[in-house]
Amino acid sequence: MSNGRYSSGDVFWAPDPYNRGNNPRPWLVLTADALPFSGEEYICAGLTLSDLQDNIAIGDSWIAGGNPDRESYCSPWVLATVKHDAVANPQGRVAPEFTATVTRRSSEYITGDTDRESA
Repeated sequence: MSNGRYSSGDVFWAPDPYNRGNNPRPWLVLTADALPFSGEEYICAGLTLSDLQDNIAIGDSWIAGGNPDRESYCSPWVLATVKHDAVANPQGRVAPEFTATVTRRSSEYITGDTDRESA
């Protein structure tokens, strides 16, 4: 999170375009530098406290910022482009391997290449 910019694996709070009201949610940055407006926007996956089907538990993948009293999950199908100016607060960081897993799963949802029987 140097120079106020976020990178892959960072977690921050920002508005949730899928819910009504002004409540922000935590977002995992999947990519930042590869975008046309690097440092101005991020492709992110939503985090939640809900243990829904196909969510990925973060568990010990927190490097910084996790809450040891509550499990967090990432929903690889809940994707958004978040503008840098919309970020409310930094939350922490997860391991590169976790971010890579979420990125791969998100890509599978985008391409329709999911195996629903084994998910």
